[in-house]
Amino acid sequence: MKKSFGAFLSEKRVLKDISLRHFSKIIGISPEYLSKIENNLRPAPKDIVLEKIADKLSLSIEDREILFDLAAESKAKLSLATDLVEYIRENEIVHKTLRLAKRCKVTTEEWQEIFDNIAKKHL
Repeated sequence: MKKSFGAFLSEKRVLKDISLRHFSKIIGISPEYLSKIENNLRPAPKDIVLEKIADKLSLSIEDREILFDLAAESKAKLSLATDLVEYIRENEIVHKTLRLAKRCKVTTEEWQEIFDNIAKKHL
């Protein structure tokens, strides 16, 4: 089962051995608000707070991406991780490619081929 934003955040904070009260203070939100987030009673905070969370927890690139994806999923309205929105906005070809893929109904298998080609070349 996929973790929620709150569970992911709580796990990473506890692994760093940082109390909820101390962590809330260093990221600039109230302990009550952080508790509600970690208990999935509130969605993820604004992007500026997400950046502080990622920085203060010294998250790896992969964990930062997970944090932002889970944050987007926690929102009531349809949302996409901020780093992806910025990447799409900054790269017109990515935007065009996504539109074309949607129009052509690119399958999961075709996307997997694209993913595998990029991973093979760059990872």
